[in-house]
Amino acid sequence: MNFKIDLGEILTKSWKITWKFKILWIFGILAGCMSSNQGNYNFNSGGGGGSNGSGGNTDLPDFMRPFQEMDFGQVVREFFNQYFGIIIGVILALCVLWFVFYFLGLMGKIGLIKGAGKADQGIESLTFGELWTESLRYFWRLFGLSLLVGLPAFLLTILLLVGLGLGVYTAITGDMSEGSLIAMFIGLGGVFVLVICGFSLVMLVVGLIVEQAYNAIVLEDRGLLESLGRGWEVFRQNWLTVFVVGVVQWLIALVVGIAGFIIQLVIAMPLIIVVVMTVASNASLSTSAGQGMVGVLILTLCCSLAILVPFSLLLSGIQNTYLQAVWTLTYRRLTALMQPSLPAQLEVSEPQ
Repeated sequence: MNFKIDLGEILTKSWKITWKFKILWIFGILAGCMSSNQGNYNFNSGGGGGSNGSGGNTDLPDFMRPFQEMDFGQVVREFFNQYFGIIIGVILALCVLWFVFYFLGLMGKIGLIKGAGKADQGIESLTFGELWTESLRYFWRLFGLSLLVGLPAFLLTILLLVGLGLGVYTAITGDMSEGSLIAMFIGLGGVFVLVICGFSLVMLVVGLIVEQAYNAIVLEDRGLLESLGRGWEVFRQNWLTVFVVGVVQWLIALVVGIAGFIIQLVIAMPLIIVVVMTVASNASLSTSAGQGMVGVLILTLCCSLAILVPFSLLLSGIQNTYLQAVWTLTYRRLTALMQPSLPAQLEVSEPQ
């Protein structure tokens, strides 16, 4: 399998597009919403038990004794009865907030693909309104594609975590010796690591295919399933090229992330110094002086955030713009190479 594109030309032109069309940075910032709103799902469980004898209850501290005969089931029911409306309202608000962020993230990604494609064709100027309006027509197709791919992955992750939890629960509650318990935990850990590695590899390939499908929707105006087939076709015929571009993008993101962290650390250094001075001298300061140091600390924190937040957003916008331009130009180059060449007798028109 040969490497089919001029990667240097793509990287160079992508940067030229990123620097020339700074309006794309806004879409790059919006595209970051797709990653910033991802939730972390933590499954915590707890249990407890008491002694069968009543003597154990006398060991409870005085402040714990009112809870001794409490019906926790009744407490939970009363809580839900009292705050049911508020709970439902909070859940709905979080769902709406998630959709808003995801909408902005997808619109940002569409705008980047559309803008990079136009810039690659030689357009001289881009406007936010133009890109936003043209991007709206692709939103539901990209949303459907994301849901089609992401929902099975999410459900599989939940099933994997539930299976692991059941295995751990069975191991703990079962009548097993200490050695058998350790062996079971090692076995469960090994299986979990193998499954996670295999799942991550599959999702890596799926992500590369979906990236091509995104471009197929926006650049070629294809339907949802048609774009997925197109993405698979592009990946299947050019898998080495797509993998190399993905690795290069990962390295670029890593370098930018490290550089950004160092810069943000330098910007935040005054805050760190003030915090250290406040903690070190707080014990020896009078009340009024301590309050003054807290005021200085809050002021320094606000100033640092006022610099760090815009810097982080700007860096994210530029990075997302550049990386998406690389994918879009790669897709355009690969699909151009995949076009069937015209037969020789059709290339020259015969005189009538």
